[in-house]
Amino acid sequence: MPGDFYRWNGNRCEEYLQTVPEHHIIPVSGSRNLTIYKNARQGLFMLKQVKSAVSLVVLLVTVAGPVWATTPVSGVVAQKEQKEPSVSGKVQGQLSEAIQILHSGQAANPAKAINALQRIARQGDQQARAEAMLWLGRAYRDGLAGTAKDIGTAFDYFQQAAGREGLNSEAQYELGRAYLNGEGTDRNLIAAYMWTELSLQAPSNISASAKAQKARLETLLNTVQLEKARQLVDQLATLYLQ
Repeated sequence: MPGDFYRWNGNRCEEYLQTVPEHHIIPVSGSRNLTIYKNARQGLFMLKQVKSAVSLVVLLVTVAGPVWATTPVSGVVAQKEQKEPSVSGKVQGQLSEAIQILHSGQAANPAKAINALQRIARQGDQQARAEAMLWLGRAYRDGLAGTAKDIGTAFDYFQQAAGREGLNSEAQYELGRAYLNGEGTDRNLIAAYMWTELSLQAPSNISASAKAQKARLETLLNTVQLEKARQLVDQLATLYLQ
């Protein structure tokens, strides 16, 4: 029904998205409402592209409360500076050993590395958990050291390490890559751009790769899509990743 308005309801947002064809979704600043309006040319394609990002915002409302009620901060960098202190020497040693096993390229003892990373992902501090989940994602995606490949599990780990739970820049890049290539999820160029851009908010070992990935995405997105992606970057950086 073109022109109708729907109210935001966290659990039913997905139902609304599936039943309203060829529409855009525009977040209304300072409100918990979404206005859905008709756009004959770009609507359906844009709906599919922003669906994953909107679902993420639904999750934020459900898990972390209404982000619109919080006080925005500028950028992700300030939030990254508020991370917990460095991991303990013992945990750091276990983490380094597990990563070394995965780097070895030999099917020596992948179970030992995976078990150690999973334990750290559950029990470590924020920095250690994020690093462990990042390498779990890489291990399952690439089959490191003989790990059985599982791109769905890899995507889940990247998602956890990239979001509020981890705030890991490398994981944000890997999540952008997953959306770009459809690895463990549907291909979504807007979500790919969003996470790739977020990964560049702070310097990291993958900054050069992230810049190259961002440049590629800018050639794949049209003007309307790119604008939408940039809006979502701003929203997540100020309202979610804090």
